[in-house]
Formats: sequence, C-alpha cells, structure tokens
Amino acid sequence: MNSILKDILKSLVISLVVLAAIFPVSCKVTEQGIVLVNTNDYVFPKLDSYYVTGEKSLRLVFSEKVNLDSCILTPEISISEKRMETSEGCSGLCFYDLEFAEKFAVGADYKFYGEVTDRIGNTLSFSVPFTGFNGSLPEMEITEVHPRYTSSKLVSGVAYKCEYIELLVKKAGNLAGLELYSANDGSEKSYKFPAIEVSENEIILVHLRTKEEGSVSELGTDLAISTARYSSNGARDLWQENENSRLGNEMDVILLRNTRDSAVLDAFCYAPSSALDWKSVEMSEAVLSAVSAGLWDSDSVSSAVCSDGMTATKSFVKIAEGLAAGKNLWELSKTSGETPGVLDFSH
Repeated sequence: MNSILKDILKSLVISLVVLAAIFPVSCKVTEQGIVLVNTNDYVFPKLDSYYVTGEKSLRLVFSEKVNLDSCILTPEISISEKRMETSEGCSGLCFYDLEFAEKFAVGADYKFYGEVTDRIGNTLSFSVPFTGFNGSLPEMEITEVHPRYTSSKLVSGVAYKCEYIELLVKKAGNLAGLELYSANDGSEKSYKFPAIEVSENEIILVHLRTKEEGSVSELGTDLAISTARYSSNGARDLWQENENSRLGNEMDVILLRNTRDSAVLDAFCYAPSSALDWKSVEMSEAVLSAVSAGLWDSDSVSSAVCSDGMTATKSFVKIAEGLAAGKNLWELSKTSGETPGVLDFSH
C-alpha cells in the first residue's frame, strides 16, 4: 500500500514538473484542492476604489471576488455589518459595504486597514485614508476674486497684496470636505477647507498666500484675530499655508467643489479678450464641469469675465446675487477697488 501511494505522489510531482517546464504556473492549495494558475494570464486582484457612502458607512471595490478576512479602523470604531456583492457581466467587480457602529466625526482623519484573499489563496493587504462624512454641507457662492500678487517696500517694512477669494454662505453647514480648485494651479495646490461650522450670511475670505504676521485663520467665533492685509473683521479669514503664486494672472477657472464626489458647487472663469481658447486641457475640463452643473452659461472662452486691465490693485467682484452665474453678473473693479469682506451686490 505504501509503495502504491509513493508511486502516485511520484507521478504527481513529475506531472507538476513537466507542466512547470511547459507553462509558467502558480500552484496553490485551497479548500477546493490544488489549483494551477497560468501566471501569464492570471491578473491578481486589487483594490480599485473606495467611497465614504454615509455618516457611518464605507464601500470597498475590488477588481474581482475576494474574501475580506480581517479589517480595522483607526481611530477604532467597530463594524456592525458587512455585506458583499459582485457585479454582473464581464467586469467581475466585488463590492464590500461596511456599516460601522458609530458615526464618523465630521472632517476627522481615519485609516482603514484590511486583508483579503482571492480564489487561489493570494493575500492582499491594504490601507486607505478617508475623512469623516459631512452630511451638513453649506451652500456658498463665490463673490470676489483677487488673482494678482505684488509687494512694495515701505518705511515700516513690506506691504503685500496677496491672492484671495471671497465667498458668501447662503445656507449654514460644515465646511469639511469642500475645496477651492484652480485649473491654473492644479488639484495638489487646491485649498481644502477646515471642518468648522459656518452660519447663513457669513462672509468667508480665503487668503491663498501667507506672507506676513497676523495671517491667522479664524476657526472659532472670534473673527477679529486676523490682522494681515486684506483681513476683515466682518468676515471669517482663512489662510492657506503657502508663499508661492496662486491663480492665473490673466486666465483661470476656479471651482468650489465637494472633494467626496467632485461635485461643482460654484464656479468663476476669467480670460483676456484676445484669448481664442482655454490655455490648457485642465481649464477646458473645469469650465465644462461648471456648465454641466448649471453654474456657468457656456464652456467657450468668450463666456469668461474679461481680465483686460487686471492689476494687483483690482478685483473681480460679483454685482448681483445668484448661483447660476455668467459673466454678466461680474465686473472688474476700479483701481484700489478691492473690497474684502464687503459684498458688492449693486444691481
């Protein structure tokens, strides 16, 4: 009996060696037995994407069916429910919907760690960061844009005129998850709002360059602690930690976006009258997304607010209220016509 078993094992080993010589294969022992996989054809599963889907839920999307063997969230919140489903058709995607026992803290940073196993026993470990879901987004509109920068020497020091964007809060909420995106600067330089509560009719000034003392972000109820140039005691001043150029001097597309799904919440576009087209693919795509959201009237460069005559002592100001904007709702101010913290709805 022992000799028969040895002959069988010997034959199996010889067969595997022959197969390995002919085909590049991987051998795995699974619950179904020995599985041979041609590694030239086999595509190892991967984590395709992940989404925060609610105040206490997360979705993981894998390239094929896997088993989620272990997982943990830090800061720790236990998982109350785990559901798996696969897509129909040839895509073969695998979805895991996780429900947690407690709500995520709005705007807080989390990391989700996990390990999955595919059908032949390969394991994949992963770690994904995300921020707590914001179910109370405010409604805001862009009301002034100061895109130019300059500095001048004074007896008392240096005077800086830095880029800023003014916004009006139309509906109260929490700023977590919102960003100001410039197609000229790119996503890596976008301004991410802090997780703070804002009130209806509040004015927010986002200063995009920090060059002097007194550039203090007002995260609480005291709106008079920022004292640098263009600060306003009648508005909430928020400062980006940056000393380099921001916004295009003559042409740009600025979007207020929700980072969770890239939804455009407001937009502003400007360009010189001589421009025949947007100067980059990023600008063309940005203005098209604004048009698709119903927040700009055309994706043509001729629909932009004219930037002819723009200097560091002028701003683009919105002269009439309304989210569904176009260039007719904007104008270029006169020299020394910047009005940070003061609305210019004159029509």
